[in-house]
Amino acid sequence: MPFCTLKMFPEETLHCVEWARDKFSKLFTQKPQSTINLIEKGESFMPESQQDHQMLKQGMSMLKKRPTSFMDCIQFARMQFEKYFSHEIQQLLYTYPLDMQVKGKPFWSLPKRPPGPLVFDKKNPKHQMFIASLACLRATIFHIEIPTENPRSDKFRAQAAEDADYFKPPPFKPNDAKAKEIQDQVNKQDNKDTQEEEQKEDDKEKIDEDVAAQRLADFKKELPKITVAKDQIEKQFISREDFEKDNDKNFHIDFIYSMANCRSLNYKLDEMDWLTVKLKAGKIVPALATTTASIAALQTLEMIKVLTKTE
Repeated sequence: MPFCTLKMFPEETLHCVEWARDKFSKLFTQKPQSTINLIEKGESFMPESQQDHQMLKQGMSMLKKRPTSFMDCIQFARMQFEKYFSHEIQQLLYTYPLDMQVKGKPFWSLPKRPPGPLVFDKKNPKHQMFIASLACLRATIFHIEIPTENPRSDKFRAQAAEDADYFKPPPFKPNDAKAKEIQDQVNKQDNKDTQEEEQKEDDKEKIDEDVAAQRLADFKKELPKITVAKDQIEKQFISREDFEKDNDKNFHIDFIYSMANCRSLNYKLDEMDWLTVKLKAGKIVPALATTTASIAALQTLEMIKVLTKTE
């Protein structure tokens, strides 16, 4: 699946489900794991590769925004709602206005659907589920107690949305640098056919030495505040959530269902019911660059055998 289709131009609700599944992995699996790895390395950590710098960036982001209460998790969920369903949509429309023409034709013509930002509605059931499930997942990875015995009840979700409505996100401000990045990704779409190839490009970040040095210094300052023993990090400080579709009580499908359907509202796509989302999300297997590299190596070995006429 072309990465730009998932990230900016979904054509059907399934694309929204795949997008939500990818966000789940980044928020609750990859970033927590980067934080765990960073803490385990401790004072000896010295970023050398692109992966090290990415781990430092993600780990420091998690440590700086570490919640201390469930209300902090509610606030984070509210800000993420605004980011995903309002600000990012407005940024896309800033980059490509609704009346934009490309080679004499409207840019926003099928299969590209023109999106519209959502306004948070504390009474909307899907908005409520998004806030509640994201807050509960964030509380889970940071070992914060969820203040109810039934966090999947309508009553709890409604209260979570009511609490979230208290927090007012900052107004949207267009970003020319992000606009240029979006344009670059769209322009590359003609030459990049797979999500994995686009993801490689999307993940590349020019390493600013000053920024990297500051992040490393900030990390060294944070270390003394972490009083948990290394063998207890995942049990007491932060843990990762590996996607599991068959446990309805773990908020995984609730999060993906609400997130995918909120995005479908952005693009005026049909909504997908909870059970169908569960079935579809369970079949999505993230592509791994390491797997691709291994297969390519095996193919190369077979080619060498053919060229040298050996077995």
